[in-house]
Amino acid sequence: MLQTHQYQKLIKAAKFALLLVTSLFIIYKLVYRYKINKLFQQFSAGEQLNSYLFLMAALILVLLNWGLESVKWQRLINKYEPLTLSGSFKAVLSGVCLSIITPNQIGDFAGRVIHLQILNKIKGSLVTVIGHTAQVLITCFFGLFALWNLVFIVQNKGIKFSENNDWSIHLIETANPFYTYFIPILFIVLVVLSTWIYLNMQTVYVYFKKFTWVMKLEKYVQVFEAYSPRELFVILGISLVRYLVFLMQYYLLLVFFNVQIEPLNAVCCIIATFCVQSVVPSFFLLEIGLRGASALWFFGMFSSQTPGILMAAYSLWIINMMLPALLGMWFIYKVK
Repeated sequence: MLQTHQYQKLIKAAKFALLLVTSLFIIYKLVYRYKINKLFQQFSAGEQLNSYLFLMAALILVLLNWGLESVKWQRLINKYEPLTLSGSFKAVLSGVCLSIITPNQIGDFAGRVIHLQILNKIKGSLVTVIGHTAQVLITCFFGLFALWNLVFIVQNKGIKFSENNDWSIHLIETANPFYTYFIPILFIVLVVLSTWIYLNMQTVYVYFKKFTWVMKLEKYVQVFEAYSPRELFVILGISLVRYLVFLMQYYLLLVFFNVQIEPLNAVCCIIATFCVQSVVPSFFLLEIGLRGASALWFFGMFSSQTPGILMAAYSLWIINMMLPALLGMWFIYKVK
């Protein structure tokens, strides 16, 4: 009984420490890393905000964004453990809370599985991998087409570009056919192949069962053969809709911060930025502002409104990650 009491005290202390670390990280991210207050002052001195309706629309889409992710995870987990949509929503936001303080959002797996009562935690993490993989495939598929399209847009000499990004424009303008055609086609083939493998996990798993090291982990990795191509296609479809919600949010924030850029160019830049942020590793202690740097790299080709571009990029993180993480902190604290 005494051990149980001590264990409960230890858990409460760990929860409190987690809440404190998450809160401090958010403050550090906004004030010291993003310098959001100074950036907004700089923006206010030179630009005017657009209608607040655009900001409200982006905020409303946050519910749709994480609601779709909750539906996706619920469909995956229900294969092993009954889970309500509200339970899935709590688990997903708990994952968001832990993901923002861990490298490459690996805390998302732990945040979700602590809500599971039946399914083995390792299996639960592997199920989460299936959902994450679908989102990455969608991001890479659209991102590669956007990057390719940006090459042709930049190479069109009739377009006037921003002068604050001469180095990136020159890099694309002087790209030889190998980089312009072969590399994009190669990556597209790889993404298509990866998508086929994803949709045919049952077939692929049967092949990999021949390897000894797979058999040693069979009780865990067998989750990959549990889903039919039809079920995985539905997960891929939900990921696609969620991706479009992300895209719409980003565009609404660009309009709100009055960034002057053609809609087609804006969409290409958003998609390319998502792709880079998805595939380039980022680490908590080594991060050098990938979010803002990638946004400036692409949007800077068409606009010199640096404060507005950065405000849109950071605001997307605030409404899609920070606010849900604050709610996720409460859900983690309530876990028994």
